[in-house]
Amino acid sequence: MNMQGKTDVELVKQVLAGEIEMFSELVERYEKLIFSYLLSRINDLQEVEDIVQDTFVKAFRHLASYDCERKFAGWLVTIARNLLIDSRKKSGRNIASTDLVTDVLLADSAKENRSHPPEIIIRREQFRKIVQMIQELPEDLRTPFLLRVVNELPYQEISEILNLPLQTVKNRIFKARGLLREKRETYEEMP
Repeated sequence: MNMQGKTDVELVKQVLAGEIEMFSELVERYEKLIFSYLLSRINDLQEVEDIVQDTFVKAFRHLASYDCERKFAGWLVTIARNLLIDSRKKSGRNIASTDLVTDVLLADSAKENRSHPPEIIIRREQFRKIVQMIQELPEDLRTPFLLRVVNELPYQEISEILNLPLQTVKNRIFKARGLLREKRETYEEMP
């Protein structure tokens, strides 16, 4: 049986039985999820990367305490959320500490300006504006929206990860899409 066919619980049991290299499969499966979850809450890329790494380190250290009846993804999100709260308390910072969109895209734009035609720059600006609109969404709408759109998770799984009723998740994603549509229409009407 290949790695893709193994369930999370099977992989956890193998790691606990001494096959610690199997933990890398769990990291591969959920790194993007944890990254986007944290990115929906804070805008400091370095801090997001640090907390993602800390999340998997802590998960590995406490793997024996994982309840196999729960979704592994939900357990990881809980660890990431707690680490984020701890990090914020220690630093005394607000959730949005830097403008990640500006930092990342300005660095990319500097490279593109030297090597790509103007159409690429226009598309990059449109992308930057969309990302900015997503970041302006209230956190309770932004998180489920990103889990659905970026991670392509089913509604039921998002419900379990965020510990919210399924209908609440669907409503928040629907509302986020509506707000983004309104923002995009307003942006497109601007001269």
